[in-house]
Amino acid sequence: MRSDPKHLQAALTAWCRLLGDANVQCDAATLGQLSQDTMRSPAHACARLRPASSDQVAACLAIARQYGIALQPASTGHNWGYGSVATAHNRCVQLDLSRMDKILDFDEALAVVTLEPGVTQAALADYLASRGLPFLTPVTGAGPTCSVLANALERGFGITPVTDHWQAVMGLEAILPDGQHYRSPMWAAGTTPCYKWGVGPYLDGLFGQSGLGVVTKMSIALVRRPQVVQPFYFWVDSGAQLPAALDGVKRILDRCGGQVGGINLMNSTRLLSMAYNDQPLTRLSPDERDAAARSLALPAWMGVGSIYCEHAQLASVKGIIRSELRRFSSRYQFRSQRQLVLAERALRLLPGAWSRRWQLTLGKLRMGVELMHGQPNQVALPLAYAGGARPRPGALLDPARDNCGLIWYAPVLPLRSQQVATFVGQMEQLCLGQQLPCPVTLTTLSGRAIDCTVPLLFDRDDSQASGRAEDCYRQLFASGRQQGVLPYRVPLAFMDLLAEAQGSAWQLGQRLKAALDPQHLLAPGRYCSLPTITECPPAAMEPQL
Repeated sequence: MRSDPKHLQAALTAWCRLLGDANVQCDAATLGQLSQDTMRSPAHACARLRPASSDQVAACLAIARQYGIALQPASTGHNWGYGSVATAHNRCVQLDLSRMDKILDFDEALAVVTLEPGVTQAALADYLASRGLPFLTPVTGAGPTCSVLANALERGFGITPVTDHWQAVMGLEAILPDGQHYRSPMWAAGTTPCYKWGVGPYLDGLFGQSGLGVVTKMSIALVRRPQVVQPFYFWVDSGAQLPAALDGVKRILDRCGGQVGGINLMNSTRLLSMAYNDQPLTRLSPDERDAAARSLALPAWMGVGSIYCEHAQLASVKGIIRSELRRFSSRYQFRSQRQLVLAERALRLLPGAWSRRWQLTLGKLRMGVELMHGQPNQVALPLAYAGGARPRPGALLDPARDNCGLIWYAPVLPLRSQQVATFVGQMEQLCLGQQLPCPVTLTTLSGRAIDCTVPLLFDRDDSQASGRAEDCYRQLFASGRQQGVLPYRVPLAFMDLLAEAQGSAWQLGQRLKAALDPQHLLAPGRYCSLPTITECPPAAMEPQL
């Protein structure tokens, strides 16, 4: 990998000829944006390219190969808590795909949308709403400004009926490191992909969580909006009851099948982050967090799920869920979006801090129901600010821009109740040892698997707090690995931890990377160990056009 200053300058000049000066950016403002992060990542890009088409992406890769310059693709760059737009080294150039923001086709009969990397959750939701198309946007807690395509590539998940967003990918087009185009085998020109697996080896999967190509188009199956979207909530008063609650959740999923989306279980610390605004969560001692939770009557765990069905099915499905909830929950409710709005309005008529706090809680529950309806919003993003960062007034939340301290640890476990409960207890102890809160959300991915998500929250301006968060992540990873448990995705800063954990799978990935990208110029270090790089002097990091 050459990537020296002279070659970098020559490549930037060539990219300017290809894309125009306005779309090759290495000014101070751009470099400031590229350095925005929620953690101490390895490095950040020294320039940004903004292609507008697949052909331009291929040409950008050709120039990168000619001059030996590494490229890091990003769709919208809102990969908060996983590295944002971080790179493996500081001579990497960001390949910003956000200008490629077209919804290319929607086949209503097959419910398949074909789109580019820059299409956000909000853009897809607006497209469907403006055309009266009754389908759900595959939303996530990351918010409306995040790429639909990139979230699927990262194997993201949500709570709508197709919980696993990669599962919904029917086909894709990608540019390989050598500039060749790849297209799914059953995706012929003028047709809509309708069969995920194609024929022969399943090669589409190579582009998920990898640096083996730049995906420029993707076809995703959407879910038709059902007649009924019915949220339900349940309370679990004691941590000792968590195994029984998980058993009950599993039975609900097994009995109700696709009529129930992903079910979330949130511990009291996670609930506190939603309902308590007196001071940052990280500044409360464990005893103070417990006292605050008691003052708000928060349970040890609260569950949230949603029924997706036809009117004729609702009573039956509710009956199944009710029969299971009675076995472990102290309280449960079925509440519609309209009922939450009315309760929120009623509370506005009551004075006092109690009323204001419950207005806030009900407002967040209502926004959670919007997500269940496939309407993207920012209800989950305030969590990133629990380390003390402040949002920019009048602007959409952006944890990287606002210097939030956030690292996601998101292991996937078998849905075995006692194993999950024990694992949660171990995570809480490790976080306590590093003076960090442990807000846990358990999200069912199926009746067999559950994601156990913990945001490590800290003050980014405090180097000691940053160091404790990094140490905590490594301890969590090591503890999970000893039990055969790995995160479903990993921040770039911690990719080295996978080298020992993946064994033969890691080795095969290395062989594929060496065959397709021998110079490691595309997304270097991403889910693949990085060759040794000799850094150049800092003065060479400021190329001039």
